[in-house]
Amino acid sequence: MAPLRRRAAVAVSLASAFALAASACASGSGSSGSAGPTTVKFWSMPYWIGQDGKVKELVDEFNASQDKVKVELTLLEWKDGRDKIKQAVAAGKGPDVWLMNNGLDLDYLKSGALTPLDKLGYTAADTGRFLPLAKVNEYEGKMYGVPLSFDVGVLLYRTDILQQYGFTAPPKTWDELKSTAAAITTKSAEAGKKVSGWQFKGMDDHLNAINSVWESFLCQAGGALTTADFKTSTQNTEAGRTAMDYMRSFYTEKISPTGTSALNGFISGDVAMFPFNQSVIANIKLGGAKTEGKWAVAPMPVGPKSGCSMVGGQSLVAGSAGKNPGGAGAFMRWLASPERSARYMEYHGIFPYDLGKVDPAVKATVDGKVKADPNWNAIFEQLGRNTPDLLLQDRHAFQARWDAQKANIVAGVNGQAPVDKALKTIDDLVGQALAKE
Repeated sequence: MAPLRRRAAVAVSLASAFALAASACASGSGSSGSAGPTTVKFWSMPYWIGQDGKVKELVDEFNASQDKVKVELTLLEWKDGRDKIKQAVAAGKGPDVWLMNNGLDLDYLKSGALTPLDKLGYTAADTGRFLPLAKVNEYEGKMYGVPLSFDVGVLLYRTDILQQYGFTAPPKTWDELKSTAAAITTKSAEAGKKVSGWQFKGMDDHLNAINSVWESFLCQAGGALTTADFKTSTQNTEAGRTAMDYMRSFYTEKISPTGTSALNGFISGDVAMFPFNQSVIANIKLGGAKTEGKWAVAPMPVGPKSGCSMVGGQSLVAGSAGKNPGGAGAFMRWLASPERSARYMEYHGIFPYDLGKVDPAVKATVDGKVKADPNWNAIFEQLGRNTPDLLLQDRHAFQARWDAQKANIVAGVNGQAPVDKALKTIDDLVGQALAKE
């Protein structure tokens, strides 16, 4: 329960800090009368997957492109960057613009710590160009975050391994996924070099990944994270039990080995298939000759109710205490523009704009990237299966849920806890946090 108390304290601090900031701005201290370019402080984690230096390159490019706004970048680490931003904002020393997950953080939204986009120079026509999934950044009728790119859960598979064991196409349903994985695991062991047909990312050394993976399978079973009013956790349901029983069967039937790294095993050829968001492609490509020409992407296998999956990705937000909303908005419109988002496709971030509403030159760039890499067809097919619903639910009691799932989904799937108990524990812990909102 200590994490819940700390989270509540941060929310109170955010509310207090921004009440004071609003008062200061109302009295006129929020304007900037200094000569020279407006300074905008930008704090970010290295969201360009696989190339940490790219964010600085982009900021330098923006600064060189004009002389009205100067952006000062503070690059943080993923392990604690979000916490550092929240602590700084609560102390009244936060940045003007910062990186946040798509879906946004409810503490910031409820405390009034963020500036709505219409106060940053965005028009209805601007926000209307985004894909419908951008609704994940809305709160009480206003949009607060600008998506840089989206993530969706997809199926990554080794084409060489599937072909070796007689499969010419990836599995399309839960039943096909399980039978394909079981055949590869069994036949490879009989041949003297066992290859795991499947691994759930998150049941390995990247424990946090189980949250995104679980969300995909819960969704495919017809489940939800909360009720429609966001007040009750709903994982201990028929859909939750269906999803966990299915995931658990891969371990009880010895198809998957608990603890094997999905990503590392995939790169080395010891894992044939795994699910995760499409931006993991950037990591797979780092495998060089181990993976080149030996893998592909498919939409998620369809479950009992649908083929949906998790939705994620990154957005930009601006603090409501910032003294230069015009400068912050100008930088955000540049960094999250269609032109830049087309470049983010280089690390397989999903283009967040409606292609029918962007400049023809940008559309041509996106179309060219899709034509050059057929994996994009599968990614965009998966994108079309998803709605904002789960991510809007996930922002409520987010930290409590992700902490509870990391422990209890793994315990339920690997057999350390009964399925009903694991799911009930999640609902109990998340329910306590929801009751405090």
